[in-house]
Amino acid sequence: MKKLILWIFLLPAATVYSQKDQAAVPYLEKFSKDLDSGHAVKINFDYIREDLQDESTFNGVGTLVLMGEKYKIDLGDAVIWFDGKTQYSLQTEIEEVYISVPDPDDKEFMFADPIRLMRNYDEKFKYRMIGETTFKGIQAKEIQLFPEELGGPYALVKLFFSIEESDLKAILIRHKKGILYTMIISKMAQQADPGDDFFRFDSSMYPNVDVIELMN
Repeated sequence: MKKLILWIFLLPAATVYSQKDQAAVPYLEKFSKDLDSGHAVKINFDYIREDLQDESTFNGVGTLVLMGEKYKIDLGDAVIWFDGKTQYSLQTEIEEVYISVPDPDDKEFMFADPIRLMRNYDEKFKYRMIGETTFKGIQAKEIQLFPEELGGPYALVKLFFSIEESDLKAILIRHKKGILYTMIISKMAQQADPGDDFFRFDSSMYPNVDVIELMN
């Protein structure tokens, strides 16, 4: 039964829903403009990682700062910087940082940050308005998105918007490997440009970290 549930869970969602529902556009367009405002955007969130195969759950808090193609995501035990070209992935517990230059056409990299993709939602996703629902205690409008590129790491993204203000309040990502990622947004606001160095690993801040270069 467990394998059957997982098989159903992994069915390609795009085979079920293939349209672009115009009822979802005002919500997606508002969030897209918030991300592409010309300013840095900082998002504070709580997150939940649920592995449906081994039935484990992990909770934490994090921050995400976006500006154009650049971003920094801090989950405490892991920090990722991307300066538009080079990615730095730090594992704080084992004190190692991996430096690489991702191929922008690589689907795993391209779809690694669904929030960033929301700026081009109409190009990257099919989408469907589900309607009013309750998610993690939040009264919201639910929109489901299905990647146009089927080779990416996940099958479905659910966005939950506040009913009155149409602000994004939560995200659920369904990974193809049977993992659910949930992000509950506590605060999202514009901030001053933090500068290019903010989006790069600074070895002086982590003197005991081993640097492992994966670049070709």
